[in-house]
Amino acid sequence: MGMPVSWVVLGSWGWRVAVIAGCLLVAGAILPDGGGSVPPSGMGGPRTGGTGADLSGKGPRDWGRPVASDDFDGTAIDRAAWDVYDGTGHDGAGRRSPAAVSVRDGVLTITGRRGGTTGGVAWMRGAQRHGRWEARIRMSRGCACYHPVLLLWPIHGGGGVSPAGGGGEIDYTETIDDGRRRHTAFYLHYGPEHDERRLDARLALDMTRWHVFAVEWTPRGITGYADGRRWFHTADPVALPPGPMGQTIQLDWFPKDRYKTARNIDSTAPVTLQADWIRMYRL
Repeated sequence: MGMPVSWVVLGSWGWRVAVIAGCLLVAGAILPDGGGSVPPSGMGGPRTGGTGADLSGKGPRDWGRPVASDDFDGTAIDRAAWDVYDGTGHDGAGRRSPAAVSVRDGVLTITGRRGGTTGGVAWMRGAQRHGRWEARIRMSRGCACYHPVLLLWPIHGGGGVSPAGGGGEIDYTETIDDGRRRHTAFYLHYGPEHDERRLDARLALDMTRWHVFAVEWTPRGITGYADGRRWFHTADPVALPPGPMGQTIQLDWFPKDRYKTARNIDSTAPVTLQADWIRMYRL
């Protein structure tokens, strides 16, 4: 989610300039762990149902050797591989600061603080048309105003909260909750820029623990995985992105959601989204 950042992508089509933005909120729905509802959407277009978590099939263990990866070794993020956001936050609220992004002990950490200073990064090696992506992440409990997300965005998607001219968006894990981090969701946005539709699935999971999330995008469909288990799938050709997509990791600030924070959660404390590693594969 959030305001975009310009970046350069190296894919099989050569160097391209792209802009990465974030995702939209979605219509309210009661979640399986009883943790409350997902905030309502500000987007146009009807809500359409996605698949649930009781699916089976091949998982990331069958994907072979990655064509790009990062284990976040060293003492700082690799600026040759990542574009670190520096500018206003989602929908003009708060700020995305490079100071919010750090690397230590093999872990990337994005920290969001009271007042809306947070961060995000775009993977300059992580873009292609069709393929597979996976990352091992966790997040801290904290203000409901912070939404952690792994997403794919069209490399020519422009600077809005919806990709310019359409093009879709794949949020293969996004947590919108009361700050207790007891569930996550998969959101696939598609259709015209001003008349978006979506498919989604929700999963009860302790997001403060390490989990591996993955997405596979083929010419025939899109599948999401959590810890190797398939929990989202669509083969609807209308919902599939029409062009190359780029990978981002974002901790987005939605100040109007602060009041949704659970009573036992300190809404003023820093919030973190951490990534242990990330991979990209060809089909």
